[in-house]
Amino acid sequence: MTTTKRKGLIIAAAVLLIILCLGAYRYYSRPDGGTVESREEMLRGTPKGIEWNIALERELNGYILSGIYSGNKAGIAVFEPTGNGKYRLVSREWRNADQIITSGFLDGGERYDVIWFNGAPTSRAEVRYTIDGAEAEPLVFDTSGGEIICENAPAKDYELNVKYYDSDGNVYE
Repeated sequence: MTTTKRKGLIIAAAVLLIILCLGAYRYYSRPDGGTVESREEMLRGTPKGIEWNIALERELNGYILSGIYSGNKAGIAVFEPTGNGKYRLVSREWRNADQIITSGFLDGGERYDVIWFNGAPTSRAEVRYTIDGAEAEPLVFDTSGGEIICENAPAKDYELNVKYYDSDGNVYE
């Protein structure tokens, strides 16, 4: 083999090795959702220009429900377990920070309603379901710690009404 061919082969092998190393680096440096920081990284840039932070989280059946905020926006992100302590982002809803956020997700055919309010400190929330025109008794939740509410949906077709109350009796709808 001539020296020129040998040099060409060495250069081609080096280029291929560099491409493989860059691909492996990109694959292994992707966020896996295993930590709060990793989940925040998954949320970054969607939509462009919004840098989401996670305020609090709740686990339900292996899923992680995250209360997220950025500037005057707040939302809920749902992360699904993929195994080995890793998660993938499956949904995200956001509104202006002074609005109540409602979202939902399916887990094995069961629908869950996810509710969070980051607009003001509150002491309780009332969740009312209306099914086939009949209003069910309100569900009352302590929200003094800003908790995310998650409730099994009562039917396939229903209306959901949520009110938050602060300690002075002010209502947020």
